[in-house]
Amino acid sequence: MDKQKGAAERRTKVDRRSRSRPELKFFLFGGRRKSTRRGNDKKEFIYVDQYHPWLLVAILIVVILSISDGLFTLHLIGRGATEENPIMAWFLNLGTWSFMIAKFLLTCSAILILLVFHNVYFRPLRIQVKTIIPAFLVVFVAVLCWQILIDFLMN
Repeated sequence: MDKQKGAAERRTKVDRRSRSRPELKFFLFGGRRKSTRRGNDKKEFIYVDQYHPWLLVAILIVVILSISDGLFTLHLIGRGATEENPIMAWFLNLGTWSFMIAKFLLTCSAILILLVFHNVYFRPLRIQVKTIIPAFLVVFVAVLCWQILIDFLMN
């Protein structure tokens, strides 16, 4: 009992957990948390301070594929195709810049939401959200392959 009392009296610093906001060094240099520490935490919502490098690469590829999809869609529309997505068709009626900006912003906002919640366990599908980001890659590659096939068949 005396050992515990002596150890508590030797502490001179303020408990870091008592602060309600992070320190400036957190914003400048980031934190250290990269993933969950316990197995039970994998099914909970955990914010992280650092992300894996593969997430950055996957997100950059998704954004590049999204921009490519938009440009290829404009190319196909110029050759006589139509936009079947009603939301994107509405933006296309506003102009090509509106279409491309909307495509970029909608893709980036979806990716940002997935990035923030990438450690969340999505119960209906029984997967973690971070497995959806590579699925975006597959979908965009499939869409681009479909557009290339349509362009080939239009010749």
